[in-house]
Amino acid sequence: MARGQGQRPRAGGDLPVAAAFVGGFVLYVWLLTRLTEPLVTVLSFVSGGHPKVYAALLAALTGLPGLLLTLPRALAPQVPFVRASVRSRRQLALHRRSYAVPDVLGVAALLLAQVPLPAPWGPAGKAATIANVTRSPAIVELSALFATWSLVVLAVGIAAAAIVRVYGHAAAYRVIGIILAGGAPVVAWFAVVRAIA
Repeated sequence: MARGQGQRPRAGGDLPVAAAFVGGFVLYVWLLTRLTEPLVTVLSFVSGGHPKVYAALLAALTGLPGLLLTLPRALAPQVPFVRASVRSRRQLALHRRSYAVPDVLGVAALLLAQVPLPAPWGPAGKAATIANVTRSPAIVELSALFATWSLVVLAVGIAAAAIVRVYGHAAAYRVIGIILAGGAPVVAWFAVVRAIA
């Protein structure tokens, strides 16, 4: 009983951390709603207004979440299975928790990647913003195409992370996961560039 009572303050101490995390997440989402024009402006400036380069930047943005979810698991050293001690189970638990940071960054990157993309089911306001900033019908068109392809890239990235997580003991599956996560945005870029050519 004394032991259980000693653990209660720890749970209470986690509440401020959870509240801070939720508050930070809400603030981040709120900031993203106001970043469309600045981010499109940056992408347009970096790409020099060239549609293929702009598409490459969008591919990098849409592929980043899958890479953040997959690479840390694929490149992590293999943890040997030990049946016996409590200490080994604690080490495995710590190893699993070490993926929290890249997973959170992956979710943040996923939300960021949607900022310069007009949602296929959403209003045309974001497309109008892209047109006003870039002055390029080709970039407006490829942005609309990437809005759909980003969902494919995300799905492949999540699948790659799941493959590496489940079959990470086999090096071949780790390589497959990396190829899927890194190759999906490249395929999306190629498909979009070919569609607008």
